[in-house]
Amino acid sequence: MSRDVLTVGSTMRISLLYQGEYSQWVERFMNYLEEQTDGEAMINSIKNGDQSLTRVTQVSIAGTTSTEQPPLKDKSMWSDQEKRVQKIDRLARSLLIQGLLNDIYSLIDNNKTTKDLWDALSRHMFGSKYGEQD
Repeated sequence: MSRDVLTVGSTMRISLLYQGEYSQWVERFMNYLEEQTDGEAMINSIKNGDQSLTRVTQVSIAGTTSTEQPPLKDKSMWSDQEKRVQKIDRLARSLLIQGLLNDIYSLIDNNKTTKDLWDALSRHMFGSKYGEQD
């Protein structure tokens, strides 16, 4: 099947990313997202991250130091807004993955947030050695 056929109607379905076509694919992918429910929020999640979730506040005892990140607030305690942000980020990540061929996705699949995945994809497509795990 011709790649031209795959790009027709790019607001109707996600086109696949092929090596050497990253810039065009980004444009089509963003156009696709704009047409989706919560499209602007998904684009924001890709570009700016998912606005970190609230972490549990920890009070330290004077004289002690900790380099550990405080734990995330338990999901059962999330506000409706926090739940919505996470749902949008998961959806955006899912849609992004659908546009990637397995050989590309397998190089960057250890990135958990949409923004991290997007940034890793950009690094790979713009010069990181293709084949290094990101």
